[in-house]
Amino acid sequence: MQPSTRTSLLLLLTLAGCAAMYWAGLHGPFLFDDFPNLAALDSIDHLGSWRDLGIYLSQPRSLPGRPLAMLSFLLQKPSWPADPFAFKLVNLCIHLANGVLVFFLAKRLAGVSLTDAGDRHSAAWPALLAAAAWMVCPIQLSAILLVVQRMTLLMALFTLLGLLAYLHALLDDKASVRRRTVFMALGLGACTLLAFLSKENGILLPLYALALDATLLRERVRRLPPALTWLRRALIYPAVIFVFGYLLVGIPGFAHAESFRDFTLYQRVITEPRILADYLAKIFVPRFGVYGLYNDDFAKSNNLFDPLTTPFFIALLLLAVGLAFHWRKRRPLFALAVFWYLGGQVLESSVVMLELYFEHRNYLPVMGPLIAIAIALATLRPGGWRKLAYMGVAIWFGASMIATSLSSQVWASEERLAFTWGNTYPDSARAQTMLASQLYERGQLGAATRVIDRALDRHPADAGLAENRFFLQCVTGSLATGNLEQLTHRFSTADWNRAAFENMETLRLLAQQHRCPPFGPDQWKNLADTLLANPAYGRGIAAGMIHYQISQFAVYSGDLGLAIEELDKAYAADPDADIPRLQAKYLASAGLYDQALAVLDHTDYRRLPPLRRLLVDDRTINREQAEAIRKAKADAGHRTDSPADQGKTTAH
Repeated sequence: MQPSTRTSLLLLLTLAGCAAMYWAGLHGPFLFDDFPNLAALDSIDHLGSWRDLGIYLSQPRSLPGRPLAMLSFLLQKPSWPADPFAFKLVNLCIHLANGVLVFFLAKRLAGVSLTDAGDRHSAAWPALLAAAAWMVCPIQLSAILLVVQRMTLLMALFTLLGLLAYLHALLDDKASVRRRTVFMALGLGACTLLAFLSKENGILLPLYALALDATLLRERVRRLPPALTWLRRALIYPAVIFVFGYLLVGIPGFAHAESFRDFTLYQRVITEPRILADYLAKIFVPRFGVYGLYNDDFAKSNNLFDPLTTPFFIALLLLAVGLAFHWRKRRPLFALAVFWYLGGQVLESSVVMLELYFEHRNYLPVMGPLIAIAIALATLRPGGWRKLAYMGVAIWFGASMIATSLSSQVWASEERLAFTWGNTYPDSARAQTMLASQLYERGQLGAATRVIDRALDRHPADAGLAENRFFLQCVTGSLATGNLEQLTHRFSTADWNRAAFENMETLRLLAQQHRCPPFGPDQWKNLADTLLANPAYGRGIAAGMIHYQISQFAVYSGDLGLAIEELDKAYAADPDADIPRLQAKYLASAGLYDQALAVLDHTDYRRLPPLRRLLVDDRTINREQAEAIRKAKADAGHRTDSPADQGKTTAH
């Protein structure tokens, strides 16, 4: 059998094995961020309508809105929201395709590295090793089995295609300059754009290319013709400068976002080195039971010496970067591993005020270290060290395959996830909430209450957990006036917590249905006002959602004036194009046609998110609604002026 045939068969076996490991997890549920992101599928009924498509693609608030990933979800719209399998199957297929691309990327890099080192080893074997390790690494679970991470998968797909095209332009000395120019422009230009339109991290493609150029490809870059040299600079350096400029210039704005997190910018910066070390421990020391979504229990660094490990990991990070720069010529594989991994984390694990910890952030960054290790293993000479290294790799593969397979079995069931994560992460408010929810659905209200109580003991300031306990007290009939007072006090001092304002709708419906004496609509309104008075919830998306819920309370109470006033405040805090139309609907239904038309005529479209203004003509939609209101007004006038109506009025 030819070596190439043998390599192809082994790659196919690796792909099949990877698919088998993940197959059970494809039958799992939608989770976490899947719901708010995929809910946009409810907004589009006619795929052939440009307006509907624009409304669908404008659901994300910020530019560019990840349109390629959003479009990919439309292919599985018939399965939403009943069946996640089709969504997850597509995710797995993209992951396998990415695995093939990793193989070809690693093969090109191994070929360069081994040739420059005068080594005659085949580049296919380290490439196969790197691709297999990357595909089966258990930290990839959430990137594949959390449906919404299709965004990460597609971003990686275009990044890998771009790097392969760039390598073709860089390494193919026999091709014409024109041909190499086309490939370089496609790789660093078009593919960067496509990756960016899948997820913002796609802008890092030129940074990955720079990491390769500074290490393994230094000599090849020097051999480029002048025209390609300038094109390479024009495609790489502006993007890299933009990324780091964005991070530096944005620091004041990121610091301003502290009110929406339970950590400061300073705490985030000194915590992330510990988190990066924890990621690497999960990658290179596979374990079962610790791969998932809920890492909100990771202890943040409050200052430089709390916890005491903080300065150690900061120093370790700085040392790694320093050594990588110092050794980038003598030990390019080490430098590549450091530059690639840290470069891939620069947006999500630095100063941008995202949540502290998510495993899927390693999907592309881990590739660099794995490729570097695979190539380094190929250069080892026969002897004890090579045997020891191969033994370590075999043990790692075995542990990774077991961890991935077992974890995938857990991901196959929401119930298994709830109990596994609930027991694995006792300090995670999200994991405990998920466990309590499962117990509630099974009718085990006492057990659910105990879970929430234990979680509240660990997180006494968590308003979301307090709402969950309040809800359970309602449904078990154990709510007392003192419990309502406790929740009101907690709302007045609580830190920002998304669950706190998202749960207000559930509590409102509970109060309006009079299912929970002594908690009624007026008591709910007092809770909402208390939460709004808390500075952490007094603006932005939190205030917008709370004001909207108060408007629905006003509609229930028959208070049209309050409903319109609260919708005004909701639009001011978190502009949504549907709010003015909802106001006009309420006013028109009350016969206040002129006021309804005034609302539509005076809508401030400038407050709408940029993506919405770009993709949707809300002025036309409002004009259409205004025409319908004018018609309704005219019809109402005709009915009033008719003899029959006059007779009824007289009789009355």
